[in-house]
Amino acid sequence: MLSGARVHSSNVMAAITLEIPEDIAARLRFPPARASEELRREFAVFLVREGILPRHQARKLAGMDRIAFDDLLAHRQVAWESTAAEVFADADAVDRILDK
Repeated sequence: MLSGARVHSSNVMAAITLEIPEDIAARLRFPPARASEELRREFAVFLVREGILPRHQARKLAGMDRIAFDDLLAHRQVAWESTAAEVFADADAVDRILDK
């Protein structure tokens, strides 16, 4: 049994427990100590893919910064829509990084 997944919503946290048969848990491709983190990330990707959560909320669930989460979505071939403000914010961030 894997437990300890937390969903962040403002200041409230909800604990969700996912029970997985031992034989399946043994086949997971990540160390048991990272199971909660990895499953949270995969669940966040799924929620974006299915259109259930917007990218910014799924990123919070995954516990990742914006660029890392967008990179994860790209690697999983998950398309998403961005607002003009998000595109301009990304362009500004790139400019700041390149100016350093």
